[in-house]
Amino acid sequence: MICSIDTLLEDSISRLCQADATFELKPRYESELLLSFLLGVPRTYLHTHSTQNIESALVQRFYTLINERAKGKPIEYITHQANFYGRSFYVDERVLIPRPETEILIDKADEIIKKQKLDSIAEVGIGSGIITTTLALLHPQCQFFATDISEQAIEVSKRNITTYVPNANITLQCCSLLPSHITPQLIISNPPYIKDDYPISTPLRYEPKIALFAGKDGLETLKSLINECATRQVWLLCEMGYDQKAALEHILEQNGAKHICFYKDLSGWDRAFSAYFGA
Repeated sequence: MICSIDTLLEDSISRLCQADATFELKPRYESELLLSFLLGVPRTYLHTHSTQNIESALVQRFYTLINERAKGKPIEYITHQANFYGRSFYVDERVLIPRPETEILIDKADEIIKKQKLDSIAEVGIGSGIITTTLALLHPQCQFFATDISEQAIEVSKRNITTYVPNANITLQCCSLLPSHITPQLIISNPPYIKDDYPISTPLRYEPKIALFAGKDGLETLKSLINECATRQVWLLCEMGYDQKAALEHILEQNGAKHICFYKDLSGWDRAFSAYFGA
């Protein structure tokens, strides 16, 4: 079946409009995004060549992508592209999809690195590598050490590191938290922080559970990170759940943390915290 670009877009928009409203799709934008991705052209091309016919094999492939999206599969996993801090990163279902809210970690890490004159950074749970890669671009003078309990996630992070900072001083290791011989000045993490029994949406079910859930209270990994830092002299900067501030403040104080500071995201929700451990 051969179709024009215009015809394909109108039909795909109609299909996406019929999808579950909870998926919060953007039918026209996402139809154009998927077709431009498939054809390897910018979205503007679709408008300037709207009458161009598309061969049958590509039409079938396009409808496969549209059907995947209509079922709730995140568009980032379909195109293997996700934007973060002004750059496009490779992602697939081995790692979490970057969220705009996580950019607050970059902003605050940048402030701490500059103010405290730090040069040794560690990330726990590197995932796709967006945080370490972005910080390595901002601070090429720094030495980075990053871990993840998922070897598959580390493979994705290697791909993004190779794309953007192939010559950066970055060491990767598959393990939980940090090895005892690694002594960074700043530990940064976007850990899992969702409660085990929290009902999640269909699109979120495509993402790796190990990177989402953290025990009955959602604090399991954050507690482990704080306990780890309590034995070190180090800054800690983490993303957190919007309703975890009171619990985390108590845990941080119990573990002797100083200079505790919480940060809100652009929507006004508590989203991250920093603290210092040591003398």
